[in-house]
Amino acid sequence: MNHHLQDGIKTFEGPYEIRAYNDKNIIGFNRVYKKKLEDNKEDKSLSDEENLRGEITVYIPKKKGTYPLILISHGWANYKYGLLPIGRHLASYGYAAALFTSKKKAVPKDWIPTFTAVQNLMKNKNEDASHDLCGLIDINNIGIVAHSMSGPASFYYAGLRPEVKAISAIHPYNGASPMVEAIASSNEELGDEFPKTKSAVLFLTSEIDRSAYPEKTYRFFKNLNKDAPACFLSFKNIKHNGALDIFKTPLSGGYDEEAFKLYSRLSVLWFDAFLKGKKENLKHFQIDDECFKDIKNLLYTEIHREHEAYPSYDSRNLE
Repeated sequence: MNHHLQDGIKTFEGPYEIRAYNDKNIIGFNRVYKKKLEDNKEDKSLSDEENLRGEITVYIPKKKGTYPLILISHGWANYKYGLLPIGRHLASYGYAAALFTSKKKAVPKDWIPTFTAVQNLMKNKNEDASHDLCGLIDINNIGIVAHSMSGPASFYYAGLRPEVKAISAIHPYNGASPMVEAIASSNEELGDEFPKTKSAVLFLTSEIDRSAYPEKTYRFFKNLNKDAPACFLSFKNIKHNGALDIFKTPLSGGYDEEAFKLYSRLSVLWFDAFLKGKKENLKHFQIDDECFKDIKNLLYTEIHREHEAYPSYDSRNLE
């Protein structure tokens, strides 16, 4: 990985000093950041008993301003903790990051009411003059980071909410082996066609993912609204949970520092392009540009595919 992707990564921090609400430091989920932020408030009001387990964690720059909102969601039977570092990293680049644990998390549709609850709660805090988040969030300029099974839910949700303008989908789930699908479904209810979704979608996956087959993930890209910007990237050697701060399992893997750096940085570039108007960042996703060379070298390039054929790179509308 050369300087195009390394800028600002070595200490896992961007240019903004940040503060937090409900930051956590839990053994097994603290490989990236060893301590909670010092500027951290416990806020029990950032909760919704019907849809959420526990409170929303929010990271936001200390500098006075109005910041795009990023909703960050975990996958099947999981929790927010493994994604807290990505939220903290995004906030340090000028975003309000809201991370949550969905109370229901068995099939993709379970996340739809949760996304709604979190967005509405953040909107209410942004409008509440008695809360110190008031006026700091651009509630009409939203991105989503969705891991695994929350991926298809994010595509569906974005089709209902025009203020959701960009998505970074990390190994989004559209089925896997019969054994996995027997437990976690094949995403048959939401499916992989989302013609109403106008958000710019970045797909990050890998040939070695056994929890969410990349060729099935590619169907999301193929079936998205053809007018929406999109980029599909399948890397060589990143397991399903590689970018998460989480313990390793044989099937899904666990924290991989290089994967975390790569996915975090690509997400920042993508959100900056579509939530902050920095369209020059799109050169990092255009296959013929010099800036794409770093990424191209990490993609799966072998002809052999474990299952059906699919490209390791595809894109459209990245002008």
